[in-house]
Amino acid sequence: MKQLSLATILLVMLAACRPETPATEQATPAPPAAPAATTATTPPAAASPTDTLHLPSGQIAQLQPTTEQAFNKLPAGGLSDLPNDPTSEHLEATQGQVRRQGLDLLLKPEQGAEARLSSTPDAKFTLENGEGVKYMYWGSLPAAHQWAVRAWYWESAGTALVDQRTGRHVEVVGDPVASPDGRFVLLTSPGLSGGEQANTVALVQVDAAGPRLLWRREPTTWEPNEVRWASPIRAVLKLRHTDAEGSIADDAPVSYAELTIK
Repeated sequence: MKQLSLATILLVMLAACRPETPATEQATPAPPAAPAATTATTPPAAASPTDTLHLPSGQIAQLQPTTEQAFNKLPAGGLSDLPNDPTSEHLEATQGQVRRQGLDLLLKPEQGAEARLSSTPDAKFTLENGEGVKYMYWGSLPAAHQWAVRAWYWESAGTALVDQRTGRHVEVVGDPVASPDGRFVLLTSPGLSGGEQANTVALVQVDAAGPRLLWRREPTTWEPNEVRWASPIRAVLKLRHTDAEGSIADDAPVSYAELTIK
């Protein structure tokens, strides 16, 4: 059988997976009971979910269980935490390509028009204003040629990825980590621990034109805590699991899963 290219499979995956449709999650089996003479000092390990994507070509892509050891041996990626404070922007690092003009953040790409992200005036940034947003420059993802901009909402946050070459941008939810070759950005947003933050995993593809959202998942029994890339097409995620009541405690069970992009 003729082997499909990575680009073709990803386009088929996008057509087959609607972002608003939750992924199939396997039930998490209960952990075995501890021996009577043993007192547990750490929460039991949880089973990793298996997410199967059926493609029209007959192939499948899976989120498969892996180990803590596999996760720990990978380098941590992503950007440093950005406090909700405008003075925390490090615009001097952008050599004038990113600048602030009042409530607007302006980003000048190598080609094309300047991208403008406009914040809501502080006086309107209230609970009653559902469209309220404050944009702050977060940092750069050099391998993916992306500027990352933090979008602060009332009790949640998003991320705008702006292409440094074309100015094309996409706004998604989660903390971005680029693949080693820069072709993908995986974003994780843990949102089951409380508050208004969405609980999602999203995959963005980056090509010569800029970033494009491929798919998004909204799990209901686990939250994505961190992601590390193992190769240009493999990433390992650290997951925290809900209890029987659907809540996530501070000592929630943790598991690890590997996502392969075929």
